[in-house]
Amino acid sequence: MKSLIFAAVFFPVWAMAALVDPRLQNFAAAPTGKVRVLALMDLRTSRPLPVRASTQSLRHYLNDEMQIAWKRVEPSLATEMSRGEIGNLKFYAINLSFTADVTPQGLRALARAPGVSKVYADAPVTMAQPVRVRSVAGVRNQMPYDLLAMKLDELWKTNPELIGTGVLVGHIDTGVDGRHGALAGKISLFYDAGKSRTSDPYDADTHGTHTAGTVAGAGVGGAPMGVAPGARLISAAALTGYDDMLKSMSFMLNPDGKVDSSLKPRLVTNSWNCQGAPDVELFYRAISAWEAGGILTVFSAGNSGPRPRSITKPHEHPLSFSVAATGPNGRIADFSSRGPGVFNGQDTQKPDLGAPGVDIISAVPGGGYKAMSGTSMAAPHIAGLAAILYQVDPSLTPAKIREVMLRATDSVDEKGQPQGEPRWNPVFGFGHANALKAVSIVKAQMGARERRWGQFMAPAVDLIKGFQAMTDLGTNFESDGDPSEVFQTFVTDESQWLQGELI
Repeated sequence: MKSLIFAAVFFPVWAMAALVDPRLQNFAAAPTGKVRVLALMDLRTSRPLPVRASTQSLRHYLNDEMQIAWKRVEPSLATEMSRGEIGNLKFYAINLSFTADVTPQGLRALARAPGVSKVYADAPVTMAQPVRVRSVAGVRNQMPYDLLAMKLDELWKTNPELIGTGVLVGHIDTGVDGRHGALAGKISLFYDAGKSRTSDPYDADTHGTHTAGTVAGAGVGGAPMGVAPGARLISAAALTGYDDMLKSMSFMLNPDGKVDSSLKPRLVTNSWNCQGAPDVELFYRAISAWEAGGILTVFSAGNSGPRPRSITKPHEHPLSFSVAATGPNGRIADFSSRGPGVFNGQDTQKPDLGAPGVDIISAVPGGGYKAMSGTSMAAPHIAGLAAILYQVDPSLTPAKIREVMLRATDSVDEKGQPQGEPRWNPVFGFGHANALKAVSIVKAQMGARERRWGQFMAPAVDLIKGFQAMTDLGTNFESDGDPSEVFQTFVTDESQWLQGELI
């Protein structure tokens, strides 16, 4: 297995000048003013890379690389920094970047600094707004269609304990109402990106509470609501700009700041997009860092359907598990973004799969409930299912989770008609998510693994089982993915950018 971190060959030479976001062109020509920008730094090192990456070793590696990269950049910015032309710097090891407040002269200096590859405007991050919202007078005492569609009723008949117990789920959204009856006691940690600190949970909108409820909300009136009501959430309010989003993505790698912390999410559910920049390599790198640290990335596919090739950024990334939205009849929602995605000039098989996203009843701030429609409602269903699979087998990696879920789909063609073996199409991906099949596959794999161990270490099997049961599901976990390959092959279309030496 090769290194899981950024490859040293990503930048074969250091750029003479950075590429600059076209949205900064007018500011660069202005006589005065200040604006916040994000600078992406080159990576070039001959330092040996870890063979495999745990979350802890990943953090150490990235922090070291950040220092190496900054030492290359800093000397050329010293004059502008001393004059206040560049200031208020914040560093993000997750993607080797930093944010800064710059004047036009500061921007020009940044664009010409050796070791800076791209300069982005701190643009807004867009929430995938629900397409339809309706009030709910009361919650009926019966299992909702979305859980039935995923075969959770059949799973819970024989395995009622499989509710995501012990699994931490990351959640980046508008926030969450931690006092809501469906979510009380389920928020392990809450991060306010705007204030750069943890705080009591709150929701600046309704979106975040609704998606959180679909992941882990407690049942109402005897009927279940969340896919994984035994899971706990690490939530971040971040849907403002690139800067706050990078704060939140970094936070998920090390939520409590401890060196050897057990408080780490196994996955993060996301329902946001970032259109506007020529590319969003700064987020691509962060997604790859999550993968390298053993964190599964779940994204809504987007609400830009039914036109083809409407997958929104950064959901087209190969390591982003992108989810389409289906309705009560199993048909694709008209608004659900269609594939394929386009990454690095090549098509990617996005969406990956479909999950219920039409008329989904979940919690909203203040103790109430609403029905919402959107791919934002579909993604948390897959996050909840991932939590259940991690409960069944804590040794699963993000790559294995994706493999299992795609093998377990109820495969359909573009028109929603059943087909045999799962085959990808740009409407449903590989098909409808099926929790019962997914759990069966994981259990079968575990059984096969134990039988192989038993051939050589029969007396130790019981001990191994006991150790696994005692293991904290939030401890350092590893990934078997290889995001470094994505970095190696990423090629920027420079025609979409301003040349730094010309601004």
